[in-house]
Amino acid sequence: LTRNSNVIMGRKTFESIGSRPLPDRENIVISSKPTGVKKVLTAMNLQSALALSRYPTFIIGGSQVYKDALDIPEIDTIYATEIDAEFPDADTFFPEINMNIWEEVNRIHHPADAENSYDFDFVIYKRK
Repeated sequence: LTRNSNVIMGRKTFESIGSRPLPDRENIVISSKPTGVKKVLTAMNLQSALALSRYPTFIIGGSQVYKDALDIPEIDTIYATEIDAEFPDADTFFPEINMNIWEEVNRIHHPADAENSYDFDFVIYKRK
């Protein structure tokens, strides 16, 4: 879904993927300090990151970046993977989706299998 596009992420998300760019994507990291990594752009905030975007753009985390994105009217689609499991040690979450602003337009259920330990749904929401 995100290949040949822009991906915007916060610093902690960038560090969680090994502080390296995702291949076949323009990587933009929101941080007050440059990453020092080739092929990774740095922006001070989400608005600046969006201004750097030249291709279709996906925001891939973290929690605060998602929260900020939901407040931008030009962002009109959410592609979400909803995992049917509880993770007691989890400390980062996607913000609650306000169904007065967003509507679910598609949901595909994927049962657990050899590649995925948990059932999950891929869901698309559109801004009303």
